Parts: sequence; structure tokens; C-alpha cells
Amino acid sequence: MEAIVLGDLELDLVTSIAITEARKVALHPWPGGDGDLLQDLGMAAAQIRLTGIAYGEDAGSRLEQLRTKLQAGEPIDFAASAAVAANIDQVMITGLQVHQPPGRPQYYEYELQLIRYVQPPDPAPGGFDADAVADVEAQIQADALADMQDQAGALGTAEGLMNAVDGQLDAAAELLEKAANAAELLSGLALLRKVLGAGGSVVKAASTE
Repeated sequence: MEAIVLGDLELDLVTSIAITEARKVALHPWPGGDGDLLQDLGMAAAQIRLTGIAYGEDAGSRLEQLRTKLQAGEPIDFAASAAVAANIDQVMITGLQVHQPPGRPQYYEYELQLIRYVQPPDPAPGGFDADAVADVEAQIQADALADMQDQAGALGTAEGLMNAVDGQLDAAAELLEKAANAAELLSGLALLRKVLGAGGSVVKAASTE
């Protein structure tokens, strides 16, 4: 029996294991010729089929761990004896079948389908980069915010200018009021000088008028 470890779970009583490996070959029709043109696309992912037996009080919980790994849909570490190809380091569980024969409690027969997992390559420099799109969006937002701040600063400057103009207008109005008061005072002094120049007291001059 093979010793198989999936992640942190060791499968006991594995009764059989089968590995299927194949090349990916594309067939292209060749008009007017015999056969087809073959295009080699490399190796396909190795597929593993294994069967085993789980029994005992913890058999149900161990099968539940397999079901959880299947539902997670994530790659898990794979370790097996020398009978399995050594270049299979990680797999994904693609299928699980469990059978319990009648009259045999805490006894299960299971079958697992696995497929070799290979880490995807890094994106090419000229390829699509989602992070680059996020950076562009962030830059656009930053530029828009800077424009809004500039406009707010310009508005603040315009308000300051208007306040300064209002202050100058108030000062000019105050100066004009003082000039009017001074003119009125001068006019009164001129009248007084005229009265005094005519002779007599101020009272007589006033009564004469």
C-alpha cells in the first residue's frame, strides 16, 4: 500500500494509485494532404486517481477533511512513495467519491481524483498588469484632488483681494467724509472772518443779519 500525504493529512490504507500523463497536441487539417499537421503544446497536467479505505472512529472526520480541501479549491502539498513521479509537488483535488458498504459501520471506501498544480508564471513585462491600472486610477484621483485644492486656493486669493478692495473703499469714503467736514469748517471760518471784517461785535453783526 502506498503512503500518501495531502497537506497535513496522511491517507491510510491507500489500495491503488494511477497516474495519467499526456502531451498536449493540436491537430490542424492539411488541405490536399494525408494526415494532419501536429502542433506540440507541451505536457498536460498529470492526473492522479487513487482509491483507499478509511475505517475506525475517526474515519468520518478524516473524510470530512478531504471534503473541506476539495471545497477550498486551493493547491496542497503532495508527497508519495517512489512509485509516484517525483516531480509532482502540489496537487488540487478535483473529485471525491465515498462509498459505505451496507452493514459495515465506520468503514468507508473512497476514490480521489487529483491534478498536478504548477505555479503560473509571472506576467510578461508587456502584458496586462492589473496593478498598473490601479496605479493609473490612483494618479488620476490625486491629480483631480490637486486641481480642486488649487481652485480652492485661487478662490481664497480672490476673496482676500476683494476684502482688500473693500478696505480701500472704506478708507476712501472715510477720507472723503473728513474732507467734507474740513470744507464745512473752512466755510464757517470764512463766514466768521467776513462778519468780523464788517466791524462791530459778533452779536451786532448777527442781529444786523
